[in-house]
Amino acid sequence: MKKLICLMLSAVLVLGLLCSCSRNVYPLSSTQIMMDTVVSVTIYDGDDGVLTGAMQLCKRYENLLSKTVPGSDVYKINHANGQPVTVADDTAELLSIALDISKKSGGAFDPTVLPLVELWDVNNATAAPDDAKVKAALTSVGYQNILLDGNVVTVKNGAGLDLGGIAKGFIADKLTAYLKENGIKSAIINLGGNTVLVGGKNGGDFSVGVQKPFGKQNELCATVMLRDKTAVTSGTYQRYFEQNGRLYHHIIDPKTGYPTDNGLDAVTVVTDSSAVADGLSTACLILGLEKGKALAKTYGAELIFVDKNGKLTVTDGLVFDKNGKENILKLKE
Repeated sequence: MKKLICLMLSAVLVLGLLCSCSRNVYPLSSTQIMMDTVVSVTIYDGDDGVLTGAMQLCKRYENLLSKTVPGSDVYKINHANGQPVTVADDTAELLSIALDISKKSGGAFDPTVLPLVELWDVNNATAAPDDAKVKAALTSVGYQNILLDGNVVTVKNGAGLDLGGIAKGFIADKLTAYLKENGIKSAIINLGGNTVLVGGKNGGDFSVGVQKPFGKQNELCATVMLRDKTAVTSGTYQRYFEQNGRLYHHIIDPKTGYPTDNGLDAVTVVTDSSAVADGLSTACLILGLEKGKALAKTYGAELIFVDKNGKLTVTDGLVFDKNGKENILKLKE
């Protein structure tokens, strides 16, 4: 990592100035692979020390919330055989947010989908599981199986936690707070598509691209102009496999045990909290247009729906401004 160096000796003053100038060219960015995705933090003020701290913080949360890291809170819960587990404050906070979204969405978002996620194994599968196995997995699914009492978590009925549908958003929120505490006024945080905009860029808004489902690499269907907001997308095109001409994707409906199929290919959520946006993006994709809009309204969030024909539908707080071939969206003032 680059480090800013202040040289005080007059004999090397010129060299010090040259180093300082060259090393203060913004933006400064750090990118690593964590949480099975690409984590990127870009800042437009501050120094590399802040970036180093951000990546260390991200790693700490991965070690706390990943279901695959031995010793993490989630790992402990999933291997406790139904016994109570005392977790960190951050884990309890995240579970509280997750349970709130679960209840308000009627279970469309559900952090106990682990048995279904493991059964479908979309990243490696080539065939859909037998219906009998799906029904068997469903018996352990249900957010009501999570008991949260302060920092004590108990799961019952053989349930297992998978916070993959909300943890990246939660971590993005914590990174945002960290950057602001360290004086950063302009930054972009991107955790595998969970995007947070800290402040604006050069006095204006950041532009956030909404990927065209099943389109070419970097092909967009819309661009949203934002500042001090988060944008999170869930889509059927992100992870999937095909069998006999049918596509099976990773957005599993906790009620049916099968990938949701309601005519939508993607939902992007724009709001203040990335954790909320993360959970809502999954819930609203499963719920569909009308129920998704109603749920988002309870959180003060805005939505961009993309259906299987490529049609965009947005909630009332977003407005279109056509610019050539590209759909430009802004929040209403």
